[in-house]
Amino acid sequence: MKKRPTRVETLSAFLWSRFVAATKDSTLNKLYRVIHSVNLRPRFDPPLPQSFFGNLFRAAITAPLQIPSSGDGDEECGLGVVIPVVREAIENIDNEYIKKLQKQGDEHLGVTKKQADSFKRGEMGTLLSFSSYCRFPLYDNDFGWGTPTWVGSPALTYKNLVLFMDTREGGGIEAYVSLEEEVMAKFECDSELLSYVAPTGRVLLS
Repeated sequence: MKKRPTRVETLSAFLWSRFVAATKDSTLNKLYRVIHSVNLRPRFDPPLPQSFFGNLFRAAITAPLQIPSSGDGDEECGLGVVIPVVREAIENIDNEYIKKLQKQGDEHLGVTKKQADSFKRGEMGTLLSFSSYCRFPLYDNDFGWGTPTWVGSPALTYKNLVLFMDTREGGGIEAYVSLEEEVMAKFECDSELLSYVAPTGRVLLS
Protein backbone atom coordinates (compact mmCIF):
# COMPACT_ATOMS: atom_id res chain seq x y z
CA MET A 1 0.00 0.00 0.00
CA LYS A 2 1.29 3.45 -0.95
CA LYS A 3 -0.02 5.29 2.08
CA ARG A 4 -0.93 4.44 5.63
CA PRO A 5 -4.48 3.06 5.93
CA THR A 6 -7.05 5.35 7.50
CA ARG A 7 -8.85 4.16 10.60
CA VAL A 8 -12.08 3.70 8.60
CA GLU A 9 -10.23 1.64 5.98
CA THR A 10 -8.59 -0.49 8.65
CA LEU A 11 -11.79 -1.10 10.59
CA SER A 12 -13.73 -1.83 7.39
CA ALA A 13 -11.17 -4.43 6.33
CA PHE A 14 -11.15 -6.04 9.78
CA LEU A 15 -14.94 -6.26 10.05
CA TRP A 16 -15.12 -7.56 6.49
CA SER A 17 -12.67 -10.35 7.34
CA ARG A 18 -14.87 -11.39 10.29
CA PHE A 19 -17.95 -11.18 8.05
CA VAL A 20 -16.26 -13.54 5.59
CA ALA A 21 -15.44 -15.92 8.45
CA ALA A 22 -19.12 -15.91 9.48
CA THR A 23 -20.48 -16.48 5.96
CA LYS A 24 -18.02 -18.94 4.46
CA ASP A 25 -19.52 -22.25 3.47
CA SER A 26 -18.78 -25.14 1.15
CA THR A 27 -19.33 -22.99 -1.95
CA LEU A 28 -16.24 -23.31 -4.15
CA ASN A 29 -14.30 -20.02 -4.41
CA LYS A 30 -17.13 -17.86 -3.10
CA LEU A 31 -17.26 -14.30 -4.45
CA TYR A 32 -17.49 -11.25 -2.20
CA ARG A 33 -17.73 -7.53 -2.86
CA VAL A 34 -17.22 -4.54 -0.61
CA ILE A 35 -19.33 -1.41 -1.05
CA HIS A 36 -18.46 2.01 0.38
CA SER A 37 -20.70 5.08 0.24
CA VAL A 38 -18.68 8.00 -1.16
CA ASN A 39 -19.42 11.67 -0.46
CA LEU A 40 -19.31 13.47 -3.81
CA ARG A 41 -18.93 17.03 -2.47
CA PRO A 42 -15.11 17.08 -2.25
CA ARG A 43 -14.79 15.24 -5.57
CA PHE A 44 -16.20 18.07 -7.66
CA ASP A 45 -13.72 20.51 -9.20
CA PRO A 46 -13.96 22.95 -7.53
CA PRO A 47 -15.28 21.08 -4.47
CA LEU A 48 -18.80 21.77 -3.27
CA PRO A 49 -19.25 23.16 0.26
CA GLN A 50 -19.68 20.44 2.88
CA SER A 51 -22.92 22.21 3.85
CA PHE A 52 -24.34 21.68 0.33
CA PHE A 53 -27.72 20.06 0.96
CA GLY A 54 -28.81 16.72 -0.47
CA ASN A 55 -27.85 13.06 -0.78
CA LEU A 56 -24.73 13.64 -2.86
CA PHE A 57 -23.14 10.22 -2.76
CA ARG A 58 -22.35 7.22 -4.92
CA ALA A 59 -21.64 3.63 -4.05
CA ALA A 60 -18.09 2.46 -4.77
CA ILE A 61 -18.29 -1.27 -5.53
CA THR A 62 -15.14 -3.36 -5.60
CA ALA A 63 -14.26 -5.98 -8.15
CA PRO A 64 -15.17 -9.48 -6.93
CA LEU A 65 -12.92 -10.89 -4.21
CA GLN A 66 -12.63 -14.66 -4.45
CA ILE A 67 -12.39 -16.55 -1.17
CA PRO A 68 -11.53 -20.28 -1.28
CA SER A 69 -13.88 -22.65 0.51
CA SER A 70 -10.97 -24.47 2.16
CA GLY A 71 -8.57 -23.08 4.75
CA ASP A 72 -9.15 -20.10 7.01
CA GLY A 73 -8.90 -17.57 4.18
CA ASP A 74 -6.95 -15.11 6.33
CA GLU A 75 -4.46 -14.35 3.54
CA GLU A 76 -7.29 -13.55 1.13
CA CYS A 77 -8.99 -11.33 3.73
CA GLY A 78 -5.92 -9.44 4.93
CA LEU A 79 -5.69 -5.65 5.02
CA GLY A 80 -3.06 -5.73 2.28
CA VAL A 81 -5.59 -7.39 -0.03
CA VAL A 82 -8.82 -5.62 0.83
CA ILE A 83 -7.74 -2.01 1.34
CA PRO A 84 -6.09 -1.49 -2.11
CA VAL A 85 -9.17 -2.91 -3.84
CA VAL A 86 -11.49 -0.63 -1.86
CA ARG A 87 -9.25 2.38 -2.52
CA GLU A 88 -9.26 1.72 -6.24
CA ALA A 89 -13.06 1.57 -6.32
CA ILE A 90 -13.32 4.83 -4.37
CA GLU A 91 -10.64 6.63 -6.40
CA ASN A 92 -12.53 5.78 -9.59
CA ILE A 93 -15.24 8.15 -8.38
CA ASP A 94 -13.39 11.33 -9.32
CA ASN A 95 -14.23 14.59 -11.09
CA GLU A 96 -14.22 12.89 -14.50
CA TYR A 97 -16.69 10.33 -13.19
CA ILE A 98 -18.90 13.14 -11.87
CA LYS A 99 -18.80 14.94 -15.24
CA LYS A 100 -20.01 11.75 -16.95
CA LEU A 101 -22.66 11.37 -14.26
CA GLN A 102 -23.92 14.90 -14.96
CA LYS A 103 -23.98 14.40 -18.74
CA GLN A 104 -25.29 10.84 -18.76
CA GLY A 105 -27.48 10.78 -15.67
CA ASP A 106 -30.14 8.48 -17.12
CA GLU A 107 -27.49 6.00 -18.27
CA HIS A 108 -25.91 5.89 -14.82
CA LEU A 109 -29.31 5.43 -13.20
CA GLY A 110 -29.90 2.52 -15.55
CA VAL A 111 -26.59 0.93 -14.54
CA THR A 112 -27.47 1.42 -10.87
CA LYS A 113 -30.84 -0.28 -11.39
CA LYS A 114 -29.18 -3.21 -13.17
CA GLN A 115 -26.72 -3.58 -10.29
CA ALA A 116 -29.58 -3.56 -7.78
CA ASP A 117 -31.45 -6.20 -9.78
CA SER A 118 -28.29 -8.33 -10.03
CA PHE A 119 -27.82 -8.04 -6.28
CA LYS A 120 -31.39 -9.21 -5.66
CA ARG A 121 -30.77 -12.23 -7.89
CA GLY A 122 -27.54 -13.03 -6.05
CA GLU A 123 -25.41 -12.52 -9.16
CA MET A 124 -22.99 -10.01 -7.63
CA GLY A 125 -21.71 -12.31 -4.92
CA THR A 126 -22.00 -11.73 -1.20
CA LEU A 127 -21.97 -8.01 -0.42
CA LEU A 128 -21.02 -6.04 2.67
CA SER A 129 -21.73 -2.30 2.58
CA PHE A 130 -20.09 0.42 4.66
CA SER A 131 -21.11 4.00 5.34
CA SER A 132 -19.19 6.39 7.57
CA TYR A 133 -20.39 9.42 9.53
CA CYS A 134 -16.94 9.85 11.03
CA ARG A 135 -15.76 13.48 11.20
CA PHE A 136 -19.35 14.68 10.84
CA PRO A 137 -19.91 17.23 13.65
CA LEU A 138 -22.80 15.26 15.13
CA TYR A 139 -21.91 16.14 18.70
CA ASP A 140 -21.93 19.87 17.93
CA ASN A 141 -25.67 19.89 17.24
CA ASP A 142 -27.72 21.90 19.73
CA PHE A 143 -31.48 22.13 19.19
CA GLY A 144 -32.03 24.25 22.27
CA TRP A 145 -31.43 21.81 25.09
CA GLY A 146 -27.69 21.39 24.84
CA THR A 147 -25.37 19.17 22.84
CA PRO A 148 -26.12 15.43 22.84
CA THR A 149 -24.68 13.00 25.37
CA TRP A 150 -24.68 10.25 22.80
CA VAL A 151 -25.48 10.07 19.09
CA GLY A 152 -26.51 6.69 17.74
CA SER A 153 -28.24 5.13 14.79
CA PRO A 154 -31.82 3.89 14.58
CA ALA A 155 -32.33 0.28 13.57
CA LEU A 156 -30.74 -0.40 10.18
CA THR A 157 -33.39 -1.67 7.77
CA TYR A 158 -30.93 -3.24 5.30
CA LYS A 159 -28.85 -6.33 5.97
CA ASN A 160 -25.11 -6.67 5.34
CA LEU A 161 -24.65 -3.03 6.29
CA VAL A 162 -22.13 -1.36 8.62
CA LEU A 163 -22.42 2.25 9.78
CA PHE A 164 -19.50 4.05 11.46
CA MET A 165 -19.77 6.99 13.87
CA ASP A 166 -17.17 8.73 15.99
CA THR A 167 -17.36 8.30 19.74
CA ARG A 168 -18.19 11.44 21.70
CA GLU A 169 -14.56 11.77 22.79
CA GLY A 170 -13.42 11.42 19.18
CA GLY A 171 -10.79 8.79 19.91
CA GLY A 172 -12.74 5.76 18.76
CA ILE A 173 -15.34 4.54 16.30
CA GLU A 174 -18.71 2.98 17.02
CA ALA A 175 -19.84 0.42 14.44
CA TYR A 176 -23.48 -0.43 13.88
CA VAL A 177 -23.71 -3.79 12.12
CA SER A 178 -26.83 -5.25 10.50
CA LEU A 179 -26.66 -8.88 9.34
CA GLU A 180 -29.00 -11.78 8.79
CA GLU A 181 -29.82 -13.44 12.10
CA GLU A 182 -27.90 -16.66 11.45
CA VAL A 183 -24.84 -14.74 10.26
CA MET A 184 -24.99 -12.36 13.23
CA ALA A 185 -25.06 -15.34 15.60
CA LYS A 186 -21.64 -16.38 14.26
CA PHE A 187 -20.28 -12.86 13.80
CA GLU A 188 -20.91 -11.63 17.35
CA CYS A 189 -19.27 -14.75 18.82
CA ASP A 190 -16.14 -14.51 16.67
CA SER A 191 -13.16 -14.77 19.04
CA GLU A 192 -10.93 -12.48 16.95
CA LEU A 193 -13.66 -9.84 16.74
CA LEU A 194 -14.26 -9.97 20.50
CA SER A 195 -10.56 -9.55 21.22
CA TYR A 196 -10.56 -6.09 19.62
CA VAL A 197 -14.01 -4.59 20.15
CA ALA A 198 -16.31 -3.85 23.05
CA PRO A 199 -19.99 -2.88 23.35
CA THR A 200 -20.53 0.82 23.84
CA GLY A 201 -22.00 0.37 27.31
CA ARG A 202 -23.31 3.93 27.18
CA VAL A 203 -26.93 3.37 26.24
CA LEU A 204 -29.03 0.22 26.36
CA LEU A 205 -31.00 -0.29 23.16
CA SER A 206 -34.15 -2.39 23.27
